[in-house]
Amino acid sequence: MKKLLSLFILLIPVLARAQYSNSIIGDASPIYVYVGTIGASSSDLSNYYKLKVDIFGGAWESDTNGETTYYIANRNGLSVNQVTLGSSSGNSFNLKAYQNGSGIDFYVVTTGSRYKAFAIKSFILFGGSAANQLVTLSTRTTAPSNEIALNVIPVMYTDLNGNLGLNTLNPDPGYRLSVNGKIRAKEIRVETGWADYVFDKGYQLKPLQEIKNYIDQYHHLPEIPSEKQIVRDGLSLGEMNKLLMKKVEELTLYLIEKDQQDKQKDKQLEELRKRVAQLEKSNS
Repeated sequence: MKKLLSLFILLIPVLARAQYSNSIIGDASPIYVYVGTIGASSSDLSNYYKLKVDIFGGAWESDTNGETTYYIANRNGLSVNQVTLGSSSGNSFNLKAYQNGSGIDFYVVTTGSRYKAFAIKSFILFGGSAANQLVTLSTRTTAPSNEIALNVIPVMYTDLNGNLGLNTLNPDPGYRLSVNGKIRAKEIRVETGWADYVFDKGYQLKPLQEIKNYIDQYHHLPEIPSEKQIVRDGLSLGEMNKLLMKKVEELTLYLIEKDQQDKQKDKQLEELRKRVAQLEKSNS
């Protein structure tokens, strides 16, 4: 029992450190919340600071009932990564940086005309310490001087409906996943319809002359999106694969039809050859 009590006493500072250290509740006026300072130099030898800022909430409304985390470092150049989960809180605050002598001060700055309701905790790693150190936060109503432009990389973002954005803060609400960049995968399976109805006996192929006239006028195949449409709207893999298979199946039917016509012509030509041979034989 004494060992368990001693362990609990040792854990109290750690547990306390994990709590949100400051709550901001107020009107729509701008608030500047100081969340930490790291060294201004980006050289390997002089800067080993790392700053992590967690923000829960944003505005009074439920659409900011999520959490945003900023990961900040200044070794080999200032870098800021952002992860936001289950919130549109980016509409309620921004992270800003200000030069302050040999250091860079970071502030969470509220934005817009919405009333504030959020809490912040901030940890800094420095001095070779292996433990995170809780930053003592403070607030002000005026902007510090010497602002530094920040390039915040949106590593991951999920909105209120669970739509996921990678490298973007604006996932398309019409899609579950939006990626601003390339995707590499072992396999992608798309569940969609198919075009085997082309082989139904009642399916009518368009005359090739009609297809030619359409291509001459619009410069793309019927039913296939134009280059302008693809540039504007992107490409639906499932729908496009279905359309391409439909065109392959139609092309197969055209080839079968052409083959039958060629065979019929070959048969007629062979009959004509026989008749010519009989005429030549009778006239000899």
